[in-house]
Amino acid sequence: MADNKEYTLWVDGRLLPVTEQVYKAYYKMKRREKYLAEADEEHGKVNYHALDTDEFGGEEILADSSRNVEDDAILNLFVDKLIRCMAELTEYERFLIDELYYKQKSEVELSKETGIPRTTLQSQKYKLLAKMKKIIEN
Repeated sequence: MADNKEYTLWVDGRLLPVTEQVYKAYYKMKRREKYLAEADEEHGKVNYHALDTDEFGGEEILADSSRNVEDDAILNLFVDKLIRCMAELTEYERFLIDELYYKQKSEVELSKETGIPRTTLQSQKYKLLAKMKKIIEN
C-alpha cells in the first residue's frame, strides 16, 4: 500500500508542502542542532550570540585574551631590530629579502626572472640570513 501522507513545513509563517525526503532532512538537521546545543549547555559552553545586545555583538563584548602586553612588547622590539637590520643591508640584499620572503617567490622563480642560477641564489640567501642574524644579535 502506498504512503499517501502529506509532508509540510512552516516557512515564513506559511505551511508549505514538501517531499518526504526534504521533510526528513529538515528534521534530521533540527535534531542535530538540538543535540549540539544540549551538549554545549551540559559542558558549560556559551554561544557568543547569546551575549548580543542592541549595541554590540557578543564577540565584540569579550576581551581578546589571546594577546598580552609582554608578547606585544617583545614583538615591537624585534620589529625595531629588524627595521634597523634592513637599513644596514645593500640594495641587492633588500631585493632578495623582498622577493623571497615578502613576495614569497621560490628560488626557482626568482632564478628564472633574474637569470641568476638557483644554487647561487640559495647560497646568497643563506649568507644573507646569517648576516642578518649577526646584526640582530648585536
